[in-house]
Amino acid sequence: MNEIRVGVLAFAAMAAIVFMSLKITSNQSGFGAYKRYHTIIQDASGIFPKTPIKVAGINAGRLISIELEDNKAHITFEVLDKVKIPKGSKLKIKTVGFLGDKYLEIDLSDSTEILPEDSVVDALEGAGLEKLMKDASEVVADIKKVSESLKETFSPEGQEAPLKQIIQNTQDMVNNAKEVTESLKRVINGNEQKLNDLIANLENFSRNLKNEMDKTHSNSMAGEINDILDNTKKATEDLKAIVADIRNGKGTLGRFVADEEIADKVSQTLSGVNRLVNRFNSLRTEIFAYTGLNSEYGGDTQAGVRFYTSPERFYQLGISTSEFGLEKEVHTTTTLDGVTSRRIETTKTKNTYRFDFQIGKRLQNWSFRGGLIESTGGLGVDYFVNHWGSTFSGELFDYRSGVGINLRLRGEFQLWNVFYGRIVAEDILLDNRNYSFLAGLRFNDDDIRGLIGFFL
Repeated sequence: MNEIRVGVLAFAAMAAIVFMSLKITSNQSGFGAYKRYHTIIQDASGIFPKTPIKVAGINAGRLISIELEDNKAHITFEVLDKVKIPKGSKLKIKTVGFLGDKYLEIDLSDSTEILPEDSVVDALEGAGLEKLMKDASEVVADIKKVSESLKETFSPEGQEAPLKQIIQNTQDMVNNAKEVTESLKRVINGNEQKLNDLIANLENFSRNLKNEMDKTHSNSMAGEINDILDNTKKATEDLKAIVADIRNGKGTLGRFVADEEIADKVSQTLSGVNRLVNRFNSLRTEIFAYTGLNSEYGGDTQAGVRFYTSPERFYQLGISTSEFGLEKEVHTTTTLDGVTSRRIETTKTKNTYRFDFQIGKRLQNWSFRGGLIESTGGLGVDYFVNHWGSTFSGELFDYRSGVGINLRLRGEFQLWNVFYGRIVAEDILLDNRNYSFLAGLRFNDDDIRGLIGFFL
């Protein structure tokens, strides 16, 4: 009776996990009908099946598959039927943060003509670090042009400074005004006092103006202008000396510009950072867990994780257990008073655990792997049928002494979202074949992020 209660409780817990996983990791754009479209891009790094498709920042679909076509990435994706994609819309690849996840954004055009299903949506791809370096180089060139223009304006080479000419012209104008005043004094009679006052004021103005134009006077305007010109000339000379030092390889910036080895090291460092970022973006994880019944061993449970360090290379860790392990025979021979008797005992170990550690390589829809399969050496091959959500596998290994090689065939089918079914046939080459029927869950990176986001 306790076993029945435990079984009912375990089944209820699994049903709750399945329901929560389906609600969270389903196509996060919502329920409804979908339409399928295609696009082609040069670089699909960091983009995987189930990558979200967004419109105006809101999930509206997901990526279905990525295939190599004419050395380019052919992407098939689907969006909600209620989302109308006009002709001329663009698909952009965007990133959340510097090392964040990538997603696809559809930039809708203003056209009234709607693209039909299975049409190709043009993709826009970013220019990357090279464009930023080119823009920075153009800004430096513009600054250099502005500096040269200022130098020509304030201190033209081989010519008199413009401000100095202005001061000289002003002095000449004052002298001319004084001569005109004296001529008017001789000509005009009767208003001598007024004219004298006017002349006195003009003379006072002239003296003040002369003082302002005197470069030797500390508070004069001409002195301040002269100081400004001197400071500008010194700054120009300092800038010229700095540029000369940089060209001659002096200082940190000079060594950076002049020493090709340093420039190469910086370029190698940037390349290393770029490779590290790409490696983080390309790392993928798949987690699976199945439970069910085996026709010979009773309860059967399998779980594991697969790490993709690159689109082609992966590592797989796993553990499996059954209600009863393999049969073992113990032969005992006893001799008493010259009489020999032999006894054979057959035993089964309960809750036997077996471990997997495999290294594999994926080529298109095929993957080949080898290593430990259920705690013994073996080889395996998988074929992926992406549009069915199914995988067919074959494994050759032997974890039993004296029995022979175990040829295992396995089929895995997507029942709904992250809910999968698995059918396994063991010992195909032997007469005592047995079969397992399992059901469980399979999560990829997007599904895991959805669960973590839900709980956090």
